[in-house]
Order: sequence, then structure tokens, then C-alpha cells
Amino acid sequence: MGYCAKTNMKKTLKKVLAIALSVAMCASIATVAPSASAAPKAKKITLNKKKLTLTVGSKYTLKVKKTTPKKANKKVTWKSSKKSVASVTKKGVVKAKAEGTAKITAKSKSNKKVKAVCKVTVRAASTPQVTAPVVSPTSVPSQNTVIGGDTPTASPVPTPTNTPRPTATPYVLPEESLKENISAFNIGTVVNRDKTLDKNFTALAAQQFDIVSFENEMKGYSLIDVGASQTATADGDDSLVVCQFGTADEMVQWAIDNGLKVRGHVLFWENSMADAFFYKNYDTEGELVDKETLMKRMKSYADQVITHFEETFPDTVIAWDVVNEAIDAGATEVDPETGLHLYTTGKFYQIFGSGEYVKYAFQCANDAVAATGKDIDLFYNDFNCFQSPKTQYILDLIDYLNSDSENPLIECMGMEGYVLTYWPSASEFGAAMQKFADKGLKVGVNEVCIRLSPQYSSDGTQVTENDITNHAQKCEDMFKTYCDFAKKNPGMLTNVSIWALTDRPDLMSEAEKDEADRHYDYAVYGTHSGLFTEELREKEAFNKVIAVLKDYQ
Repeated sequence: MGYCAKTNMKKTLKKVLAIALSVAMCASIATVAPSASAAPKAKKITLNKKKLTLTVGSKYTLKVKKTTPKKANKKVTWKSSKKSVASVTKKGVVKAKAEGTAKITAKSKSNKKVKAVCKVTVRAASTPQVTAPVVSPTSVPSQNTVIGGDTPTASPVPTPTNTPRPTATPYVLPEESLKENISAFNIGTVVNRDKTLDKNFTALAAQQFDIVSFENEMKGYSLIDVGASQTATADGDDSLVVCQFGTADEMVQWAIDNGLKVRGHVLFWENSMADAFFYKNYDTEGELVDKETLMKRMKSYADQVITHFEETFPDTVIAWDVVNEAIDAGATEVDPETGLHLYTTGKFYQIFGSGEYVKYAFQCANDAVAATGKDIDLFYNDFNCFQSPKTQYILDLIDYLNSDSENPLIECMGMEGYVLTYWPSASEFGAAMQKFADKGLKVGVNEVCIRLSPQYSSDGTQVTENDITNHAQKCEDMFKTYCDFAKKNPGMLTNVSIWALTDRPDLMSEAEKDEADRHYDYAVYGTHSGLFTEELREKEAFNKVIAVLKDYQ
């Protein structure tokens, strides 16, 4: 074959190969293209939130939770109806900018007729503090001091509480002061946001008490900013925890302004943690985190919270409940690893696989306190600790936490609960206090209510004058027990904090209207439970307690 013929043949082969390659590429493209849009068009999309409440400055990431059909394309575009209130990024990150409401709309990219909406409500980061009368600890108002009786209405953020009930008229403060009649231990009470905004209550607290704890505002679901934590973990570090302190800070400042120390309640409690704390990327629709991640989150949270309050308000938060109500008195079996009677249904236990989480929580808290260089009491706190066999189960927990004698983890025991006029006896309560002291622990009577309302009266339907007399006597007996313990164990009683200070007969009728949805106060404040009347004037129970304290001094 001649040269020209060979050359022509090569050219022909090149053309054939080029055509073949072109066809192959087209075929390849034809087979790949459908996979890029293989997901069917969405007929319906559902977001992970239909309603969302944020505080100014906080963030939250919205996501498409599910589609119809299930395998439909989840890609969407995001739009805010009012960017000045809440903006949204291409990735669904909502940022709260100003008070108000806005609708965040997600529109399907595969079917622009399909959309889902989340209504966002943005609240102020903090409610303005009402200027309340400040009473210095050394200057107690006289009996004739009259304080204004208006109570502003405010909903705390992020922890809603009951709407304050206005006091109709000003009232006269008691002549005597609980704290001025005892120096062996602190006298305290429990407050919520509404109470700190009540001028009448503020004046009473400043006059009567050394220490307060907060109902909900220092709990995990109040301090953990779930939206911001979710955004922070989007970069891949799932151990990050972001906290918000606005409301709690204002309440601690209220305490300082009125001569009060604070007992922090509570660092780690299953019932009061933000549920998202236990989930990957803080998404409760997803999977639980592993043990290592939870441990990192616990350490981060304890470090942030303890450090924040000490650095922001030095020497004010003098105690923390580290773990709350972990003992299950009705448990028929013990935790195989720790030998303790614990609640085993919670996520702390589930993720750790044992009750080891209690010990780890105390290790985190002790390390955080050590870093501050301050002496902050750390408590295990539980209710009705005077009951058998619960007392013994708590003693077992103390032994477990202090098994390393050179590095004990717990030095304080917090006792809370409901005491009735007929049960338990004051001596039973005192016996439990002594058992904890015999283990070398200081004791705090952190929340004890001596209850007397119709269901706890002698006939179960109506409070009689005899019941009221018995209630006053029980208050006297309990304070005799506290004082006797303090005398026998000098320096071992940290505080006695009274739960349910005032008679609130109005609450009982409202509680009965809707038993299932009543505020917690309804179950605590009864017609005659408090040391004070509804107008906060002293009554027989208060006078008996004052007499006990004077005798002790």
C-alpha cells in the first residue's frame, strides 16, 4: 500500500475514533445526568419548627425535617417576611434582630409551588429592671415603713413563669427580721423573675433574708442557648456549648442590690437540661451524642457557668447544686457499676451507660471551682431526704462520691421537700440531717415547705383554726430542730431556705379549675402554708419562728 493510501487510512481512523469518543461521552452524560436530579419533586415539605421564639441577638438553624414523598429533593430557598426582625441565610440560619414577629418561608427548589413557613417571635434579650426599694442589710425598715404595692407584669426570657398578681394596696413590713435574729446559718427563700419585679416582695426579701435561689433561671434550659449552640457546632465540633445569661444576670444583680447571696440551682439535672443538650448538633430529631461528646459538653457547661457568675459577680454565688434528684427510692435493682439506686431512664444515664455521670458532674464542678480560687459549696440536692429507705440510698451515694479519701468530691448535702403538720416529725427530719453530718458533710435546708391547704387539713376538705394552730406549732418545731442541729454541729448548717412564704388563697381556686395545667406554685402555696399573710404581715407561725431564733441566740 502506498504512502498516500496509508495517510488517508490514518485520517479516516482518527475521524472514526473521534466520532466514537464523542458518542461515548454523550452516552456517559446521558447516563449521569438523570442521577443529578434523580430525587422526585417535592409535593410537601415540613420544617423542624413551625413556631420559634428567640431573644434579640440569638440564632437558630431551620431545616427541612421531612418531605412528601420521602425521597424528594430537600433543597429549598429561604426568605424572611421582615428582615429587620429576623433575617435568614441561604443555609436556614435565622438571626433575631429586633422585637416583633416575622415569617420565615422555605420554598422547594424542585417544586416552587411547595413551601413551608415558620413563625418567629423575637423578644428582648432582657426585661428592663424595675427600680425597687433597696434595703441595706444593716438598716431594717421599721414596722411603720410603707412600701408601694404595684407589681409590674413581665414574662421572663427565656424561662416563662406565672404572671404576677398585683398587690391591691401597700402593706406594712414586719417589725422583726429573721436574718437579724440568727447568725449561725443563713436564712433564705426561693424566687422567680416575677418576684424580683415586685416592690413589695423585694422589700420583704431585703428585710428578712441572707440568701436566695432561683426557681428556673439558673437551670440548663434557661442558660443553654440551643440555637446558638447548634450554629456553633455546624463547623464540626459537636462538643461546643453556648450559654445565655441575661435574665439570670439581672436576678443576681437584684440579689446584690438587696444584700443577698445566691445559691445556684442547678448545674446538672435530667428534668431541667435543655433536651437538645443530649443530641448531635443539638437536633432533637437526630441521634443522641456519644459519651465522649457528652462529657465534653458537661465540662464546657460547668466551666462557663461557674466561671461566668464568679467573674461577673465575685463572691455572690456562694453555692451550687451540682446534681439534683438522681436517687430513685423505688428502684428495685441497683446500678451494676456504681451499686446505687438511681433513676435509669434519663439520657445522662443512657449515654454514660451507668451512674458514673454523677461522679463526672462533681469532677467538672470541682475543677471549675478550683479554677476560680474561691470557696464555693457544692451540693448534691434531693427531696424528702428524711424518708426511708431514701436516706440510706443517699448515704450510699455520698460514700461513692467520696470513695477516694484523698480527693473527696462532695462536701455538702441539700435537703428539700414538703413537710405536713402531721408528717414527718421534726425529730425525723433532724435525724436525717445528723446522718449526713456524720458523713462529714455540711447540710443546707434548701427548699422546705410546711404545707397546710384544704387537702392537707385534718379532714382533707377545710382548714380549721386548729389546723392553723398546728401549722404554727410545726414551724416552731422545725426551726427548733434546725437550731439544735446548728448548736450540736457548729458551722455545719449552711442555710435554711423557706419555700412558700405567703398565704395565697387565690391560687387554690385557680388550681382546682385546671389541675393538669397548673403552675407549680399552686401546689406549694396554700391557703395557710406561709409564714406571712397574703399582705405579708406577720402571723402566729412567723412570730413563733422569731421566738425560736431569739432563744437560740
